[in-house]
Amino acid sequence: MRKYMEPDHPLNICKKEENNKIVGEIQSVLGKDTAALALLMTYNQKKTSPSKYADTSIGLLEELGIEHAITSIKKTGNIQKLFLLINSFGGQVSSSYKIAAAIRENFKQITVFIPHYAASGGTLVALTGNRIIMGEMSSITPIDVQIPKNGEMHSVNSLIRAFYSENALFSETHEDDAPYHWKAMANKFDPVELQDCYDISDHMRKHALEILKHSDSSFKDTADGIVEKLNEKFPTHQTSIRYNEAKDIFGEKFCIKQNLNDKCSTLWSPMQCWFENYLAHESDSHIIRYVLPKELKEGGDQKCQS
Repeated sequence: MRKYMEPDHPLNICKKEENNKIVGEIQSVLGKDTAALALLMTYNQKKTSPSKYADTSIGLLEELGIEHAITSIKKTGNIQKLFLLINSFGGQVSSSYKIAAAIRENFKQITVFIPHYAASGGTLVALTGNRIIMGEMSSITPIDVQIPKNGEMHSVNSLIRAFYSENALFSETHEDDAPYHWKAMANKFDPVELQDCYDISDHMRKHALEILKHSDSSFKDTADGIVEKLNEKFPTHQTSIRYNEAKDIFGEKFCIKQNLNDKCSTLWSPMQCWFENYLAHESDSHIIRYVLPKELKEGGDQKCQS
């Protein structure tokens, strides 16, 4: 498995950040026990054929890349805090969950920066934050799961709601008296598929609760309410949840850049530049980069100067 992480291997998506300007600005804010990590989906997908583009979603390569990044960060010294930069439309549920769990388990204090999108599985990864920071154009989305049906992706919540709506039609009307189109719609519901929708939704809910109820999480006391809203209360999977609505869900630990009055206010601009540096980068996967504290060498055990 480690062959994917060899230098210059075509599947290598994880590296220590090499842009000296970005590294310098981020390191100026990092404490000796703090590192920075970026999980970035770009907006210039790589062409796989004259008419098709790569599906840039969280999957196996992102799992391997995050594992490599965490290992590289942790072996440099006693790194307990993390500044996590996320831009992602999400991807596979299992991969998003494993990445979120690994990040949450390896760092005690996590500050998440969302300069633009943390959607679906990206929102699940953002739940690792003890503090989550957004800007004017930032948004998260619900974490209801999507499944393929008739060649398109549908939210399991939409399928469940459709069943209840159909069921309500027959609550006061006997089947023999129901219009034909009611019966035609009812015949399309597969009870096994419906049960799968319930089970998948419950699975995502348990993943999110595990992340939010971690012993180091700032949201463990309000986790149930947060997950209920993100998993069930929005009309579509594509709903953009901006700052004001997100703050109603998460509370005071959800911040907007204008309200920052600590070192995170200094870090917002470098984080945004870090994201923008890869915005137009052509890629068929997420880009994973990390920054270590100043004078702390990867693979060594040197102490940082205060």
